[in-house]
Amino acid sequence: MEAERRDTGDVWEALRPLCARVMSVPQDAVVPEARLVADLGADSLDVTELEAASEELFGVSLRGTDKSRVSTVGDVADLIVRLRAGAHDVHSPLAR
Repeated sequence: MEAERRDTGDVWEALRPLCARVMSVPQDAVVPEARLVADLGADSLDVTELEAASEELFGVSLRGTDKSRVSTVGDVADLIVRLRAGAHDVHSPLAR
């Protein structure tokens, strides 16, 4: 449990500036509850770029997952943590 919390913190520290850069928003606007599209103004290109950059940065593949369930920055961070932990039934990366 402690390792997962530490990993979540590590992911968050790297994901926050990445989201800010990709979506051209101030870093302080990138909070776990921020919705990618509705709050941060991400379009499909931004989501694709965030997905590719996340794969490169965190060493996990987000391809082949159901993108309908991830809508906030926190959802993205949680997904990355689960993928890094080796969860095999993760079916939800970036979208809404």
